[in-house]
Amino acid sequence: MNRKLTGLVLMVVSLLFVVGCSSNGDASPEENENAEVFNETDEIVQEFYRAGFELNIPKVYSMLSPEGQDKLENETYVTDVVKDNGDKLHAQDMIQEEDYQNYKDKYSDQFKDFDELGDAYEIRRYDSVYSEDSKEIIYYVQPWTGFEFDDADYNFISMKQNQEGEWKVKEFVDSVLPDQVSDAESGTIIHKYEESEESEDDEYGFE
Repeated sequence: MNRKLTGLVLMVVSLLFVVGCSSNGDASPEENENAEVFNETDEIVQEFYRAGFELNIPKVYSMLSPEGQDKLENETYVTDVVKDNGDKLHAQDMIQEEDYQNYKDKYSDQFKDFDELGDAYEIRRYDSVYSEDSKEIIYYVQPWTGFEFDDADYNFISMKQNQEGEWKVKEFVDSVLPDQVSDAESGTIIHKYEESEESEDDEYGFE
């Protein structure tokens, strides 16, 4: 009787072990591959987002595709930086590192620091866009130019690998919902927006 009971217990334990392994199941090779890709591109989009927000145009330029670089060189991307003559600074005027540093030094109070956002930003990845055929990944970031979480201030960041295996961003600014994405609110949230806590102003100016 004891032997039968022991055997039954062992069978149950074995069955539970198999079921447990199946429920947690190993991901398919394709899922594992996608996860590795996403881990890499999640870091890249963070890097590009920071550079774009801070108007680090030389960095932005280095991460763009050839087509994206051509657009940045020849199309007008107006920034929020206002020059002494009242004109707004264009992104293409800061492609060269020396020019960028000169403008940043001169108008330092108008260049933003990404870290000041705290957690008050969102990054969303559209996993379904990526496939073995497309090799393209699309992200959504908000805000893009300011500190307010404004529905009108966002950017789609699309990237693809070149022949050398480097991930390159399609273009600097893209506010149009890509054809591959049916719903901007879909996808996986990589960084969830959390409102930053702001301390109340003290009437005496104490911090």
